[in-house]
Amino acid sequence: MAVTINQDQLGLKDQSINGLADRLSKVNWYENAGKEDAEAEQTFRSFMQKLNVDNYEVKWVSKEEAADTICKLNFEGSELWETLSVLPDMLKKKVDKLDQSQLLEKAVDTLPEYVFHLAFEKAVQIFPEEKVVSFLVGHAMYVAVLAATSEMAGETELFSPLLELLESGHVPLGPEKNTIYLL
Repeated sequence: MAVTINQDQLGLKDQSINGLADRLSKVNWYENAGKEDAEAEQTFRSFMQKLNVDNYEVKWVSKEEAADTICKLNFEGSELWETLSVLPDMLKKKVDKLDQSQLLEKAVDTLPEYVFHLAFEKAVQIFPEEKVVSFLVGHAMYVAVLAATSEMAGETELFSPLLELLESGHVPLGPEKNTIYLL
């Protein structure tokens, strides 16, 4: 299932977003969820380093613990969330300066639906709880939009480690203060 995002003037940014869509289509969504993996954890730590977030602890959760863990996620007091919460506006300003707003609008209209289908198909196969499936699919859509915005802002490497983590079949569920749960 390929997605093509066009704009009147085709250019590198379009190719970049199409490349991101292609990359997302090849993600092994949740394939290794619940299996601790030192390399995946190091990839996540690389992402945190790119965000300049230093104060955190990583905890792995099993597939069976996913529902309970999602219920206790708390962004208050999280250094990661403090960084992520301002990122969309910061990236949007860069996108506007690069005159890529129309392409961003198209990506925001197209990528989430595209990723929804990919992530949902795998999540329902792996997780029996509806709330876990809903959370993971929403999470995947959010990551896709942030990664696309980052690409169009010229910050192509910012989300690369997170995409690598997803490609490895793992996912960061989120924080509970400064503890980040990986699945």
